[in-house]
Formats: sequence, C-alpha cells, structure tokens
Amino acid sequence: MNIYLNDLSLQSEKSVIENMPLIICFKQLIENLSSMSNITFRASRSLWNTPISGFNVMTGRCSKGTTIPHEYTTLLQALYSKFSPTVVNDFPYFSETEEMKEKSPSVGTACMESSPVISFIFDEKYAADTISGWLQKNEKEVSTAEVNNIFKDKPSIYKCLADINICRGYNPLEKPMWNKELSEKLLEGIDFISQDAKSRQGLLYKYGKMVAEANGWTYNEEISKLNSNSGQLRYIFDSSLSFVEYPIAYISIDMEGPDLAFELCDKRGKHKGECSWDGKIKKPQQYHDIKVKR
Repeated sequence: MNIYLNDLSLQSEKSVIENMPLIICFKQLIENLSSMSNITFRASRSLWNTPISGFNVMTGRCSKGTTIPHEYTTLLQALYSKFSPTVVNDFPYFSETEEMKEKSPSVGTACMESSPVISFIFDEKYAADTISGWLQKNEKEVSTAEVNNIFKDKPSIYKCLADINICRGYNPLEKPMWNKELSEKLLEGIDFISQDAKSRQGLLYKYGKMVAEANGWTYNEEISKLNSNSGQLRYIFDSSLSFVEYPIAYISIDMEGPDLAFELCDKRGKHKGECSWDGKIKKPQQYHDIKVKR
C-alpha cells in the first residue's frame, strides 16, 4: 500500500525546535504503521530540497542561518529517508485553492491512485480525516478533489490495512481473499453492476486496489506494465511481502466483469482461476495467464 507525504504540511511559522514534539509523534506514527502492514511511504523527488518548519534537511541549517542540535538533524534526516522520492514533479497536482498557488504532485498522485496521505499537524487544518482541494490533471483540467488523511495513530486508520502477521498463515493460492469481513466493510453500499462501462471500470480499479491491499497483496508496477497494452491496462498485485511462507502468487483485477473479482495466477503466471472479492474461487474457464518475465 502506498501512503504519500502531504508535503504542503511541512510549512510552519514556528521553528523546527518548537515543532519537535509533533515531529517525534509523526515519526512514531510512521513506525507504528510500518510494523502493522506492507506500506511504502512515497514523496516528491524534490523532498530533500523542501524545508520542514524552516529547516533545510540537506544543509542542516534553518532559513535564518541558525543551526539545531545534531541529534535533531539526524532525526530529521532519518525521517526523510523513510520516504521513497519517486513522485515525478509534474501533473497531477493538488492544491487547496482553485488558482493552484501552492501545489503538490505527491498529494495529486495520491488522489489519482485513491491512496491516503500522511500529514504533519503544525497547522490544525491538517488534523482532519480528509483534505479537500483541487486536482489539476493536465494543463487545462482542474476539478475538486478529496484525499484521505492520516495524521495521528488511531484505530480507524488501520481499517484498510492487512496485518502482515495474519497474512503469513495463509496460502495465497488457496486463500487469496482471507479478510472477508474487512472487504465487506470496504464495499458496503458500492454497486458495480448498475454502472455504465466507464464508471464501473473506475470503481473496479479504486475498490479492487483497496480490497487487494486489505488482504495483504502489493501492487506490482513492473508486472502490470509488462501485461498492459494500448487497448488494455492491467492492475496486478503480488503476494511476496505478506504471504512469506509460500511461493509468490499474483492477482489481477478483472476490469471486464460485472462485479469485483480477481484473476489468480501462480509464480509462473499460470492462471489458477477467478477469485471473487469474498474469496470464492472458480476454476479457470479461459486463458488468463500473465507474463512474469520479459
């Protein structure tokens, strides 16, 4: 599961020393989330050039030219290192204003992926379960947007996370969707069948990703691209990080079915059947193998 840094929340009128208690709480939150589930923390490629509360992590100096104790500098460097700087500094952008005055590609990517962001709470406006604003997908298209926000450690933030310790007890080819109760909660009130084709595909991607991650599967970008073409996009997840006692397996969101289901494949990419979101597996009726090597 990807969680993106809300880099807009790095700004503060207070000094980094004044905000250090909040920074330490943020660090503990990240560690708690990491111990619970398979999470990749992502951020913009310009993260290390983005000051936090007026402190430049790269140079080790504050905006006013002052310094901070060495242990604080080390803590902040370790904190920045938790985030993988993989987000391209280009569209999509998120901003809290329609004029897109202060914009973030990190939050914008989270919006497009239906992934949550994680925020510092130097400003109280980021102590909220959702953040609303505007999403710019290209030069012309700007629309309202909302993204789920994680800002403190509380039970509700774990509702979409799979406990990796539980995943270890399941064979991914036999119990790929073991977390039925949570899957039901995530899909409560969602109607795939009555949608038009375009709307259905949007819902299948959004909730397919949520259900897959809630059952311990991790999106595999490389395998997804390998099996996609101009006429068909594939969203493929693997079991490598959670179901560690068993050989790797893959699931692919069925983007053509009337309801949410996944195509299940073994480590060689051989199709093993269709798995519904509640774990029922049908024997393979047609060719749905995937490529796992170039």
